Amino acid sequence: MLLERLTYADDFPMNITVANITEDPLHYHLDIEITYVLRGSVRLKNGYRCYTLQEGDIFTNSGHEVHSITSLSEDNAVAQIQISTHYYSQFFPNLSKACYRTYSRKLGDKKHDRLRELLLQILLKYTTRGFNYKSKCIYLMVDTIKHLNKYFNLFAFDQEVVVAFEKSNPVAVERISRICQYIYQYYADNITLEDLSAVEHLSTYYLSHIIKSFTGMSFREFLCFARVEWSEIMLLDSDAKISRIAREVGFSTTAYYKKYFEKWFGLPPEEHRARYLPLVKSELRPALMEPLPVNRAAALIRQVYANYNLKYGDGDVISSINLAVEVDAAAAALGHFEKKLTVVVTLDDYKALRLRMFALLESLAPHRVLLLQREEDNPEELDVVLGLLRREDHMATQQSETDCVRSRSAAYDSILYPIYLFRRCLKSGNGQISVFLRDTDSAAELLQGQNALVTANGICKPSYYFYLAAAHTQGSIICQSNQYCVIREEQTDQTVFKLFVYNADKELLNLCQTDSTLEQVKNAANDFKNAIDVGMNVHLPPGQYAVTKYSLNREGNIFGYMANIGFPNDTAAFSGHCPEIYSGAPILEIYPDDVRTILNIHFSIKSVGAQLAIIRPIKLP
Repeated sequence: MLLERLTYADDFPMNITVANITEDPLHYHLDIEITYVLRGSVRLKNGYRCYTLQEGDIFTNSGHEVHSITSLSEDNAVAQIQISTHYYSQFFPNLSKACYRTYSRKLGDKKHDRLRELLLQILLKYTTRGFNYKSKCIYLMVDTIKHLNKYFNLFAFDQEVVVAFEKSNPVAVERISRICQYIYQYYADNITLEDLSAVEHLSTYYLSHIIKSFTGMSFREFLCFARVEWSEIMLLDSDAKISRIAREVGFSTTAYYKKYFEKWFGLPPEEHRARYLPLVKSELRPALMEPLPVNRAAALIRQVYANYNLKYGDGDVISSINLAVEVDAAAAALGHFEKKLTVVVTLDDYKALRLRMFALLESLAPHRVLLLQREEDNPEELDVVLGLLRREDHMATQQSETDCVRSRSAAYDSILYPIYLFRRCLKSGNGQISVFLRDTDSAAELLQGQNALVTANGICKPSYYFYLAAAHTQGSIICQSNQYCVIREEQTDQTVFKLFVYNADKELLNLCQTDSTLEQVKNAANDFKNAIDVGMNVHLPPGQYAVTKYSLNREGNIFGYMANIGFPNDTAAFSGHCPEIYSGAPILEIYPDDVRTILNIHFSIKSVGAQLAIIRPIKLP
């Protein structure tokens, strides 16, 4: 069937593939498709013309255009982006009438370079699949369509080749764009130059002049071209007689239709049908293309970025680490990860947090809870709290405060500390870790740099999420480096994989071992511009898996919020009845993946940060 009906995911109005194409046979669809050659060369047939597309060429196929792609080099890589006209019409009501032409014989012009940059940003975000990547792709496409509307929504002829329009007069460009859309919308009607002049409020003489000047054809020639182009769909998608097709696309006689069809397509309509009907996409002639693995596609797109000297849309990056990691799910263990957590609480913690203290302890599931006994504490109140802890099934004991020392560093309140803790735990053979639940009371300071999970008023620090993950992780380390670690957990009825990736250098993490100040930590974190991109191929048994990704970054936590407003002494903005809203929970993303042999997962961290992905099988009913 010539018509290829496109479907889209509910939350993503685009289809994106990066593939090695042998052949994508003749077809058409109702939506826009952008073809970007990233490597090698292909032949693209669109309507009456065949185009040779080289590396860096972009071809935009509007709806209702019959087209095909065949390989000219074995090692090609072609990105295809299909866009839901229905979805994007909410931003661009006339999108269904657009007639984009991005092919150009000129190289290196700014409008094409900008189009490449926008498309590469979409492709890179899609293939790297960072947090919120779908929304970023969607709104980057809005910018792309704006750019297409401004510079490419009309065309001209260069020696009978349809090319991108090159005129720069914005008023004339807008006018000729409207004229082209009008002709393509009403091509089958008996429209005349007089009809068009009435719509545009111009004389027929002037209108005829600008059409000829801008397109290289007269009004009548252009109208006949549009009719012939539309007729190819009926020619290849039905067995209608030539005379009927001629009438339905607007020609007064069959002879007139045949004359113009042969002028543009080089063959009479009957011969065109006989030659190209066997080349239509069907079950007997399917598309032959091999999608590139996600990690290879992302690496290629980065290489194309470098070739064009384009900057990333997320800001300047001083240096970037790009890692490709193969993870064998059945690999022998390199070590074991299991940490028994002790949480230290005080009577003041209970008075300040009340029931929330127990909620925090329940989420952490500590191996032991220590209740500190201070000289000023009321013994009866201590006994009540100890009883409450034991009633909640915590292994709780009392201990003198003199046996516990609180160390201090401003880094303890920042994103640096969970990264430091995780790396230290990987190196340490000691299975015991302990932490204070809450900072000591302070009327003057919200960030006290204490080794505690929450601030005095109950706001979770970034380190809370490390302890939360560590307390619920127990398994074999099967893959490890300075930037990542993979842990395999053998649970009762399934095997779960946890992939940790983190980005910080030794100099930054050393701040966790010194009495650093707030400004020192802030400046060091802000100055760290390095990025890390880790692509992991996890070799798994076939099946469906759920991927849950968590991300902690520099800004989205109480330290980042305070840093943005200069660490004020007045912390009233972060006080109130619900301080946990400032806790900066990790960004969360969950999606399914149907695995045959390899699950591709990508981590991209700009500046300081950490990400965790949990892979678990989906049990279908």
